[in-house]
Formats: sequence, C-alpha cells, structure tokens
Amino acid sequence: MKTTLFVLAATLAPLACAQEIKPIDIKTGLWETTTKMEMAGMPQMPQIPPERLAQMPPEARARVEALMKGQGGGTARSCITREMLDKGLNFNADKACTYKVTSSSSSTQVIHMECTRGEMKQSGDVTIDRVDSEHVKGNIAMNGMANNPRASMKMTFDTKFISSDCGSVKPPDAK
Repeated sequence: MKTTLFVLAATLAPLACAQEIKPIDIKTGLWETTTKMEMAGMPQMPQIPPERLAQMPPEARARVEALMKGQGGGTARSCITREMLDKGLNFNADKACTYKVTSSSSSTQVIHMECTRGEMKQSGDVTIDRVDSEHVKGNIAMNGMANNPRASMKMTFDTKFISSDCGSVKPPDAK
C-alpha cells in the first residue's frame, strides 16, 4: 500500500526541467482526479478475512478489496495554479523524483520520471492529454516497483474541473 501511495504522489508531482514548456490549455482552480491502477510482478497482498472486511466502512472496504485484487486507485482533489501549468502539469509534491518533460503542447504533455527512495528505484512515463478545458485524461507506466525490476504498474486517470475557487485545497507548493 505504501508503494501505491508513493507512486500516486510521485506521478502527480512538480516537474523539474530546464526546457521551455508549452502549458496544457486548461482552467486553473480545483480539479478532481480519479485513478485506476494495475500492478504486475508484485507479491500477493495478504487476504483479509471476510468478517474483518465486514467491519470496515464501505469506502475503506472497497479500497482494500481493489488492492487485494491487484488493482488500486481512488479519487483526490487538487488545486491547479497558472504557475503549476507553466512548469508542467502537476498535482502534488514529491522530492524523491526527478521529472523531464519530453514533449509538450497545449493539448498533450509527456513526462519521463525517475524516483529513488532508499534502495527502491522506479522509472516510467506519464502521458497527459487535454480533452477540453475542463477535462484531462492520461496514463502512467512505471517499472521497478518494490525494488523488483520486472514489476510494473500501469495507471489511468481522468481529471475534471470542479471550480475556479480551490477552497481549502492548497497547491502542493503552498507553504
């Protein structure tokens, strides 16, 4: 589960690169991202007895059951600013990763990322596609999960604009 959360945070993190980036043409403000994940080559997650699952709140039970089936994901909200778009689309901060935008336009960005946490090294690519100014879709393909070079993770995401006011949700780089 730690790896799943790490990958999600790393995937949607600030991009560090020196090249000029063409921002994706989307609105700034509050966005909601829904992810679906598949992992291969990972050790089986331990099974939780049905009576224990029955005691969990429905939302937690659904997440655990998805992880036990080898799929994860979820929904999260993020505040997107103009500055973030100018640097490369991102939703969260993770300093364990380096990012390089390999191509960018007003409708698509492709980002190569490499992450290191202690002995664990991961690398992969993120593709972000603008559907319209209020919808973004994409995918992520990572290798080297759980320090196993043959293990991989594939994630798809669908992001939709909620409001120009982020409310209590702060940009990841806000102090």
